[in-house]
Amino acid sequence: MMASADDTRSASRSSRRPKPASGRHYMIAPVASEVTQQELVDRLKRAGNIEILRTYAEREAVAPPIAVVRMSEENAAALRRSGAGAFVVEPDRYLRAASFAAAPLRFQTMPAMTALGPDSTVTIQVSGKGGEPIEQAEVRLLGSQASAQGQTGKDGRIDLALHGELPETVAELFVNARSGYWGLWRHRPDLQADTVNPLTLEPLSPTDQLDWGASAMRFDQLPTECRGAGIKIALIDSGVATSHKQLAGVTHGIDVRGGEERSWTQDFMGHGTPCAGLIAATPDEAHMIRGYAPDSELYVCKLPPDARCSDLIAALDYCLQAGIDVACLGFGCERGSAIIEQRIAAAKQQGVGVIAAAGNSAGPVLFPACSPHVMAIGAIGQTGSYPEDSPQAVQAAAAVAVGGGLFVPLFSCRGPELDLCAPGVAVVACQSPDGYAVCDGTSLAAAHVTALAALVLAHHGDFRSGFASRDLQRIERLFQILKGTAQPIGAPWQTGAGLPNAAQALGVTSGHRPLAAPLDAGLREMRRAVRQLDRIRSGASGAEAFEPPRGPANVTHLPLNPTPLAFQVASDARAGMQDLKVAMMLAGLSDRR
Repeated sequence: MMASADDTRSASRSSRRPKPASGRHYMIAPVASEVTQQELVDRLKRAGNIEILRTYAEREAVAPPIAVVRMSEENAAALRRSGAGAFVVEPDRYLRAASFAAAPLRFQTMPAMTALGPDSTVTIQVSGKGGEPIEQAEVRLLGSQASAQGQTGKDGRIDLALHGELPETVAELFVNARSGYWGLWRHRPDLQADTVNPLTLEPLSPTDQLDWGASAMRFDQLPTECRGAGIKIALIDSGVATSHKQLAGVTHGIDVRGGEERSWTQDFMGHGTPCAGLIAATPDEAHMIRGYAPDSELYVCKLPPDARCSDLIAALDYCLQAGIDVACLGFGCERGSAIIEQRIAAAKQQGVGVIAAAGNSAGPVLFPACSPHVMAIGAIGQTGSYPEDSPQAVQAAAAVAVGGGLFVPLFSCRGPELDLCAPGVAVVACQSPDGYAVCDGTSLAAAHVTALAALVLAHHGDFRSGFASRDLQRIERLFQILKGTAQPIGAPWQTGAGLPNAAQALGVTSGHRPLAAPLDAGLREMRRAVRQLDRIRSGASGAEAFEPPRGPANVTHLPLNPTPLAFQVASDARAGMQDLKVAMMLAGLSDRR
């Protein structure tokens, strides 16, 4: 059985050794399935010159115990070679939040080496239309030779130093307010070095039609009773500001590093709060902002600013302890981890579905979104959902159009591992401590899909009958419904199966296309996943263990119900017949669609 968080921290403290002179962070797991947490600690102590930072208990027979340590690269190599591959040893890499930077990628170029002029300082004053100073606004200048960025103080001012750049040669200026205002973009801004340069931001109006994502994903076509009651969602992110009036009902959470009690209720980074708002914010007609699954129960797993892959283990273990149905992950890294992959697969086998942001680096899909056990979500935008002088307008101009006024922003990671796309540009959402902000990024897209997943689990007939059990088949059925009812747009490597359609996923409207894969394909995928986990225990090489398979999320490959039991009152006889049909399909005795 899994140890409690207190047990884990206690084991970690008792096993610490003096810090080595130098070293990197690693994750270590035993190859043998029968090794316990304490046995792993004892073995590492005997190895010597290893500082054990924390440990995580085994999860029965499906996932081994894990130690997070600091040691030298030489010791790591020796540990990999010891005992005929007794340990899987991986670097504990940093994670980064899938929040979008102020400047579009096409402007993020390396400066040239030849200076155009002497160093200079530009003072920027950012204010609202009423002259009020705007604090914590991010200002970025991009020139031919250099760039500079920073945040405004309480007076709305910031001094930016330009090295080898003249104010008149600055090509682009971007301003993004933390909350309450639209951002601002200026091409060839008229800047002076010897005076204050004022900039005025447009306020977010409570009467604006801000929620373009609701229309794009057909949330606005759902009945009012579709609110996700009874479903538990975990948000693995930077915390949630429960000081926000629309998020005051969020009462469950942890800091995965074991920080101060209820430290998860603060979000200094401002990354988790917008995602939480899209999922579970109580409706507020005055601001036209609401969560798409407001009656679901949101659990917060706060990651620290220096989050590493190993922090995902604590988050996943918390999900299992709390009985989470679906987890939304807004962080990732470039390289995969067999140890984390195994923990995710173990969580999936026990009914926890993970939906993750694909990433905002314009490169391949990040890990763990790229895992076949995780649903990877990219971002899309809609033309006209932002002012023409905003940073989002620049994104749209450089983006790939996919029809219907939609576009794929350059920052969104892409590749064959992508499962779906969702609104991730000019999304107006809650922001800490109690405001609203314009947000961009694949993490926002993942939050949209997570909310829809909660609605499907709560209201789709399949999850009250043949897929009611908390197991792998339940999650893969959920992923199939989300992908099989999506509207294809653009190229699959940019948008996956397309844009989710909430009305079709819940059976409010029809017209989706059943998947036509063989009935036994799901069993083959399950066997392949088990073999992959067994490869670690059977002596796979270190290089192979560090890079688990990549691919789109596995699905059940069963026919989609043409008329799911969504918000329909059926007789006991009809309900019983539906259960029988699902059971026959699961047993391979029927292929009726």
